[in-house]
Formats: sequence, C-alpha cells, structure tokens
Amino acid sequence: MKKILLVLSLLMLSVSAFGQQSNSAEKSGIVFDKKAFDFGDVLRENKNYTCVFTLENKTDKPLVLLSVKTSCSCLKAQYVRRPLKVGQTTDIVMTLEAGKMEKGVFHRVVEVHTNSGVAYITVRGNSIEK
Repeated sequence: MKKILLVLSLLMLSVSAFGQQSNSAEKSGIVFDKKAFDFGDVLRENKNYTCVFTLENKTDKPLVLLSVKTSCSCLKAQYVRRPLKVGQTTDIVMTLEAGKMEKGVFHRVVEVHTNSGVAYITVRGNSIEK
C-alpha cells in the first residue's frame, strides 16, 4: 500500500511540475496553437505520419528556436532557426516514423528550447499491425 501511495505521489508531483513548466513557457511568450496531437491508430510499417505545431512569439523581443528535442528516435522535428520577430509565427513539423515503433499505445514529449525558455508539446497514438 505504501508503494502505491509513493508512486501516486510521484506521479502527482511530475504532473504538477509539467503544468508549472508549461505555464512558465506561456508566461515567457512561447505560445502554441495546440499542446498535443493525437495520431490515432498508426500502422507499423515503413510509413511516415506528420503533424504541425504553430508557435507564436508573444515576447517583447526576437525569439530564437535553439533546439527541439524528441523523446525517441522514431520522432523527428523540422523547424526554422532564424529569429522570430514579435508577433511572428513559425511551424514545427513533427514526423513520426511508424516503422521504428513498438506495437501499442505511445505518448512522446517534445522539448522546445528557445532563448526565452522551454516549452513542452506532446504527440500520442496507438501503433498497430496491419
């Protein structure tokens, strides 16, 4: 019973920390059109699936995307590295390489590092066989 309470406590702390980091990113002016994308069912074959996250610079200075870090090798990010003027938007294109995935439900966190802070977006879905 103590182990279950410990696991639940740790889970609550991690969810709380994630929410605070996400809020601090918004307060710093990093705003996305959506926080998550659900691919639904994806076939585990040599097929790629893509989604787009649009980022808007709501800071009071130019915003630079320093890096976009994915949590697995099956997810790739494409983005522009030039500074975004205040109010300008840019797209981060996420490509899911389904052939590299294990079968089952997945949830991947993506870290977007900028000169104004770090923001988090997620992709999820279910990898299935033909």
